Amino acid sequence: MTRLSISARLRLVLAAFIVGFAVLALDLARAQWLSPVVVPEWGNGVAPRVVPVEAARGVITDRNGVVLARNIPDYRVVLIPGLLPSEADARRQALVDLQARSGIAVDRLVQASDSHLARVDPYRPVVLDEHVPSERAIILRASLAGAHAIRVEATSTRRYETSGSLAHVLGYVAPLPVDRVTELQKSGYSPDDRLGAAGVESTYEERLRGEPGKRLILADPQGREVGLLGDNPPRAGSTVELSIDVNLQRAAETALRRGIDNGLTIVRNAPGRAKPIPGGAAVVMDVNTGELLALVSLPSYDANLFDGSADPQAFDSVLRDPAHPLVDRTYMETRSPGSIFKPLVALAALEEGIATADTRIVSNGYITVQNEYNPAIQYVFKDWMAHGSLDMTRALARSSDVYFYLLAGGYRQNGREVFKGMGADTLAKWARLGGFGRPTGVDLPGETEGLVPDTKWKEKAIGDPWVLGDTYTYGIGQGYFTATPLQMTVFASALANGGDLLAPRVVRGFRQDGKFTPNSRTVTARLPGTAAHFDTVRKGMLAAAALDGTAFTGVPTGWQLGAKTGTAEFGQPYSNGEFDTHGWFMAFGPFERPEVAVVVYLEYGVGSTHAGPVAKEILEAYQVLRGGPSRVSQPGGGR
Repeated sequence: MTRLSISARLRLVLAAFIVGFAVLALDLARAQWLSPVVVPEWGNGVAPRVVPVEAARGVITDRNGVVLARNIPDYRVVLIPGLLPSEADARRQALVDLQARSGIAVDRLVQASDSHLARVDPYRPVVLDEHVPSERAIILRASLAGAHAIRVEATSTRRYETSGSLAHVLGYVAPLPVDRVTELQKSGYSPDDRLGAAGVESTYEERLRGEPGKRLILADPQGREVGLLGDNPPRAGSTVELSIDVNLQRAAETALRRGIDNGLTIVRNAPGRAKPIPGGAAVVMDVNTGELLALVSLPSYDANLFDGSADPQAFDSVLRDPAHPLVDRTYMETRSPGSIFKPLVALAALEEGIATADTRIVSNGYITVQNEYNPAIQYVFKDWMAHGSLDMTRALARSSDVYFYLLAGGYRQNGREVFKGMGADTLAKWARLGGFGRPTGVDLPGETEGLVPDTKWKEKAIGDPWVLGDTYTYGIGQGYFTATPLQMTVFASALANGGDLLAPRVVRGFRQDGKFTPNSRTVTARLPGTAAHFDTVRKGMLAAAALDGTAFTGVPTGWQLGAKTGTAEFGQPYSNGEFDTHGWFMAFGPFERPEVAVVVYLEYGVGSTHAGPVAKEILEAYQVLRGGPSRVSQPGGGR
């Protein structure tokens, strides 16, 4: 046999060995890497196993890089059922021993060892206890030394910035919903994983979660790693950068709290009336991009309550709170917006040819309408004061109800049409064109659409015919029409930017592997209208923010605004026929080159007296942050 033939034979043997090992490795990968099936032992009790490796969840920051949601070290106690004795008596005795060493009830240990998960994959750790304090973790590790079926694992838990109003934006993570475990396991989740359950944590779950990894190891009978066969490292989740400026958010929260307290001063004590539940919302949006710079809803909650380590009583109190702190009032709750709806009515009247900028209507403080079937019966529709003769600019500036009653529903006297109005169905058409009655497209879960009523809706939903009074109240943003503060902000932004109805965004973009991917600007629709008609409406809002306008209380130092106040009645009347009111304020500015729109909503209050000063404080905080006028005012009052 020549030297060459020996070498050739060695190569053939080596090649055969490599091929055989590759086939074995492929079978192993199929059995272990891609599924939880355990392959036979390789000898001496050593067997290959897949060890899942958790991916670090991405952090959430504000637009300036301030970390708002992060991962902090944590500990948990886990059981590996496959390392327990298989014989029943020995298994039971082992569990009793583990109870003595861990302090975990034997019933809990039995439940974990006999679970469906343990039967499917006996070597996957089953969580027994979470959020173990580090001091206890050290003691447990010492106590459990040599116990192979139970161990203390280092892990992480989510921690949130505690500023209350950020909870609605950030959301929280929670255990997998019981009814979705099977579905989510198909997507690579483990039964003990956590899932984004609200806010940004929910909307951007795929970005934040990352990609879990796996290690293919050789383990001895005690579960100890004795060799590494393969490693597929995890990929951390993306850093999610919010459009929110945390400093502006805090300033808005402070201003809103003050406004809520001030608004409650108008509530009267009366027998049989429920105690008022305070609440409010504030939104600041970039009118050119749709980025939300502040999104505040009060009352709020501490998102850290949902990590499972909180006092159960504290958690329960949030769920039972009659003020519903889990509800984000900026986009989940609808109310009648009152007079901040009037700019849309004005634009609709101009576009429909019902009125011009110069159309004058006289307000004597009210109008009377005769009953259609009995002229002797008259209904009175009040204005908040007698304004005299007004054109459209002054009607917006002074927020004349009579002017907008007529634009909406027209007016007849002694059977003769004095002024032709648009009618309810035309109002409904324009409300939909303004973005109402449908989601804005904000990148947060659970958005409410609001209600755009029309004549058919009332007949179907209530069973009564639509009447003229319904149209009049529609024209001043009351009655059946409802909207969210966020919808009003999108509408205000469209007035400011020339008609683009933008999808609001709380996320500015994503950072992964040193690369930033921005969230795109999205136009959901166009608000129709000629440049001249937009200009007329904007000038009316500018006049409203002038010294003698109803919105002057919301004007920040050094700026001109386009603004509008709203005061919407709700609830049951007092004995004198008056109602409690919601306070609203809507604005965009600076007027000549708009940057932001702001909307303030107060559960109780008056638009000019209570909501306006909140907006002023927020806008002056924005000015400081952008390097504008530096004086931040204290909230004032006024009609």
